[in-house]
Amino acid sequence: MNALILSDATPPIAWADTVQFAQQYGVKAATSLAIPRLWTPPFLLLPVQPAVELAAGCLPTELTAAEGAALLSTLAGEIGHLIVRSSVVGESIWDRGTYESVQFSIDDDSAVTSSRLIEAAKKVLASTEGRKSGLMIQRYVKPAAQGEFGNLLRISKTRDHWEVATREGADFTARLRLNSQRDSAADPAQPLAVRSGLARERLFGAIGAWLNNELLIGRSQRLNCEWVTDNRQFYIVQLDEEDEDIAGVNPFQVRVSHAIRPAAENGEFLKLADATTLAQWDKLQVLEQLWEEGAVHKPTLFYLPLADLPTRATNKARALLTADFAELIGPRGIIVRTSVRAGEEKLPNLARTECLTPEAAADWCFATARVLRKDHGAKELAFVAHRFVASRASVWARAEPNQPMVEINALWGLPDALQYCPYDIWEVHVPTGVATDYPEYKSDMLISRDDGSWEYVRVKNELARNNCISSIEAKDIALRSSQIATRLGRPCHIMWFVGCAEEDGTSFNLPWYWTKAHDADRNPDRTAYRTFTVRDHASLRKFVEFEGSRTRQAVALRPADLDLMRNVPFIEAVGRAASNAQVPVILSGSTLAHAYYQLRKQGCTVVTPSEKEHARVRRTANLGKLVRDKIPGKIAQRQEMRTTRRIEGELRKGFLISKLFEEALEVRNASAPSEKVEELADLFEVFRAIAKSEGISVEEIKKAADQKRRKVGGFEEGLILLQTGIGSADRSAIDSDRGVGDVLGGPTADDTAEFPFSFFGFMEIDQPHSMFFEQLGIRLDLILRPDRLEVRLSHGSEQLQLPL
Repeated sequence: MNALILSDATPPIAWADTVQFAQQYGVKAATSLAIPRLWTPPFLLLPVQPAVELAAGCLPTELTAAEGAALLSTLAGEIGHLIVRSSVVGESIWDRGTYESVQFSIDDDSAVTSSRLIEAAKKVLASTEGRKSGLMIQRYVKPAAQGEFGNLLRISKTRDHWEVATREGADFTARLRLNSQRDSAADPAQPLAVRSGLARERLFGAIGAWLNNELLIGRSQRLNCEWVTDNRQFYIVQLDEEDEDIAGVNPFQVRVSHAIRPAAENGEFLKLADATTLAQWDKLQVLEQLWEEGAVHKPTLFYLPLADLPTRATNKARALLTADFAELIGPRGIIVRTSVRAGEEKLPNLARTECLTPEAAADWCFATARVLRKDHGAKELAFVAHRFVASRASVWARAEPNQPMVEINALWGLPDALQYCPYDIWEVHVPTGVATDYPEYKSDMLISRDDGSWEYVRVKNELARNNCISSIEAKDIALRSSQIATRLGRPCHIMWFVGCAEEDGTSFNLPWYWTKAHDADRNPDRTAYRTFTVRDHASLRKFVEFEGSRTRQAVALRPADLDLMRNVPFIEAVGRAASNAQVPVILSGSTLAHAYYQLRKQGCTVVTPSEKEHARVRRTANLGKLVRDKIPGKIAQRQEMRTTRRIEGELRKGFLISKLFEEALEVRNASAPSEKVEELADLFEVFRAIAKSEGISVEEIKKAADQKRRKVGGFEEGLILLQTGIGSADRSAIDSDRGVGDVLGGPTADDTAEFPFSFFGFMEIDQPHSMFFEQLGIRLDLILRPDRLEVRLSHGSEQLQLPL
């Protein structure tokens, strides 16, 4: 397989065959061969060896003669331009954007064209840095619009849910999501033409339906497509399969160093936070406020008021401070934060360090003190120092005194990332311990490297939707956060380190800091905005200076520099710019973290895509069932809301009859003898209530039952009456093959089904019983729930409805 392949002379291949072609032509070329020919610009594929020879200046035989020049000219089409693209062997979706593509124009002089082709091939292969690569020479389509289209795991757990991203210039990206499940597959024998009245999402929905149901039929792969349009037709120019993420980090395997507790002593400058000073500085006061008396994992903190630090970093002063850090905290992993006086307004995102050595920590203190004295004048500040706290995950929790619900926002790694990165949401009803989770796709986490630096790393794709904390951890954090809010006597946001490690390997959760709860006007707006990404000061200036239309524009705040994540002036500048431009800021981070608060202070609208559109507190359960008289009071004791209504007469009798059936099912489902006794007692209680409602005593009923038993017997023998009939001279017996299963219900006509009461005695709880009425094309599903019968009708096969 060493020949050149011309797309127009080769029929599309099956997806299963792309693996074989990828060994010689590279992945990009192989997957392009699977695209319908009218859906992609024509192309010519060179396998690895001819590609290397072309880059070295040796044209393939097929491109040297006059026929070769004509071939390239035909390939380029009316526009007369070609693009040379790499097709690396073993390339994965995670390599997208890594390698260079080179565009060039066809010249009337074939020698000039050949020279341009060789130069382009040389540049493209040079960008692969020695990896085996074929080449793809394709007609260049001048894009009126371009972008990506995919159903990757980050978009949804469902393969029929797609995202279309449209790039508008270098700065804007518009995104919309669609469900392709109800779309008919696009016809591969027809071009993807732009048609009046056909919405773009329906065109892409048809493409998605073809990809899932025809190209990948019987397979579970997810794809990402790159597309362009010239406003006459859409073209698929690249097709990538989402494969195993080898380079991503498994957050469950990130090593968590065990907790180290420094010696509780004083130094020359650094002082141990004792009972007196705990009440003087905000970040020391947390020891009393967050930790109950006798707590096991209470951290050791040291403090240094700026007033006690020399204004000049003399060699002696620097040496003394360095010695303090080394002797009291250790040779590495030193964290220094800035604190205001206790009782003063908390200043979010004050200067703090990553993990430092003693020398670096001393230098940082002197340098930062100069800046703080200049910016804050006479305001009393102090440095608070401690050993780095390693944890698997971080949390912001919102709790209020005497309120049963606690909200938790959680993310793997260090808590600073919670300001800008997607996160999981937990809601815990503390009195009952009911925990509801809303896992999100979490693409990144912030970790501490061995050298003390902090770094964003990509989370392994197939794990990115996993919960980063467990239900047990969520319940522990919720209970203790509720207790902290009650001790403080106010609503608060509490930061936690989750999954810290002891030397023996046991884990614990560590509350670290709290701030007064701010109001969060949740805005999970799903508008398809044209987003302008602000990563640094340069991109912020570009946004401010933009003179085009602001229609449907939004700012996506994603700081690239870790220092900017805590830079309050930068965050405030973004908020002011968005407010002045009257556009929203899209913030993927937690509404409980500082960045959200700083943006809202500037008066701008903040869109929070990770927030849920519904009230996410434990869902209201609509029951409508009769309960024992003392149950509402017990619900109130658990601090749950409830709505009850007292009923009388015939309405009460009707609910009692339904309760009798419910309790009979619970008797059937009970397994242990003690459970059966309890459920039979419930059944008897309902029976007793029915008798009372009819004005009849239990003794009267028992007497009548005994009389009837003597007359017609009981139910001990288990006799099932299957059929009856009247005999005649020529008919002395019923000739029937009917069995017990024949009387449990089912269709009796083209549009009728019958279900005797015996059917419900055998029907399994939560297991659907289905039947299909062929004449009507309708399927009927019956599902017996513990307290109701659920009936579903579907026309043909059922389709999943996704929220868009």
